[in-house]
Amino acid sequence: MTEKKPQQPHWQLEDQTITLSGRWTLRRLGGNFARQQAMLRNIQGNLVWDLRAVEAMDSAGALLLWQVWGNRLPEQLELNDHHRAVFSRLADLQPLAHPPRHPFQFLDALGAFLIETGRDLWGIFLLMGALILEFGRGLRHPRSFPWREISATIVNTGPSSLPILTLIGFLIGIVISFQSASTLAQYGANIYIVNIAGLSILREFGPLITAIILSGRSGSAFTAQIGAMRVTEELDALRTFGIPPIRRLVLPKVIALAIVVPLLVLWTDMVGILGAMLVAKANLGISYHFFIQEMPVAVPSFNLWLGIVKGALFGILIAWIAGFHGLKVQPNTTSLSRETTNSVVFSITLVILIDAILALAFANTGIT
Repeated sequence: MTEKKPQQPHWQLEDQTITLSGRWTLRRLGGNFARQQAMLRNIQGNLVWDLRAVEAMDSAGALLLWQVWGNRLPEQLELNDHHRAVFSRLADLQPLAHPPRHPFQFLDALGAFLIETGRDLWGIFLLMGALILEFGRGLRHPRSFPWREISATIVNTGPSSLPILTLIGFLIGIVISFQSASTLAQYGANIYIVNIAGLSILREFGPLITAIILSGRSGSAFTAQIGAMRVTEELDALRTFGIPPIRRLVLPKVIALAIVVPLLVLWTDMVGILGAMLVAKANLGISYHFFIQEMPVAVPSFNLWLGIVKGALFGILIAWIAGFHGLKVQPNTTSLSRETTNSVVFSITLVILIDAILALAFANTGIT
């Protein structure tokens, strides 16, 4: 007894009646999907579609006919009930019509952005309150304070940031002195290179460059670490054991960066001043001894302390924002990458904004 060979998809047109037979499935249509669809679309007239002889039909075959019919059932159609169910599912899956565009649609996008920004600012404010409460609790119960987490964050953040800060700080000092040297030499004001380099590095570039580097390096790592724990449900496990994630994950990072960033600012200041000294010696003939001796006179110590305070403030800000975006991550990888990016962008933006505000507030302070 020979096995019956499955029939290929076939159709026949007689007296405005088109009769389909065979197996209208993806396997049988294969590479003929587009050709069959084009041939059926070329048939004109008020047709009667007879699908009762079709042996089998899957979603691919039904989609071919559905598109030929213009995404709706023809008025004259004869088919079996189980095939009709396939077309019913296609009708239910049709995309909704897009709402018409209006001339002020940008206002919708602006409103959505402002609402999302407001929610983020409120969430950041709530996180700061929770951090203050956890810090106060730690002061009342020192044994429960996350000392190990703080020391681990200091070790992982401070020494590993020194190479890049050394390079960037040294180059910043060279660039500032090199750009100023030619102008100062024209007016015979060579000694003022000490004022320019000292004020710009100690007061602005030292803390600002350090904060930007730490935002991209450590801030993104903090967000990714906390976000990955959210994806792997480790944060839920901590809550199950009665351990607040803010106490063990966010607060140690805030305290650690408040300690580490001022020290890194001092290091960046030193290598920046060293780069400025080298250029001053090479281009203006100012000796190292004179540069070092004149620095405390030309640049009051207030500028140094202002830079250190900025470093502590920027460190708290970076860890604070990184912790917020880490806790905001949803349990999927797309959200993790998006919040990591948002953390870096938001941190750098706030660092520059706060630095500008402080520059205006202390514009007439610490300048001889």
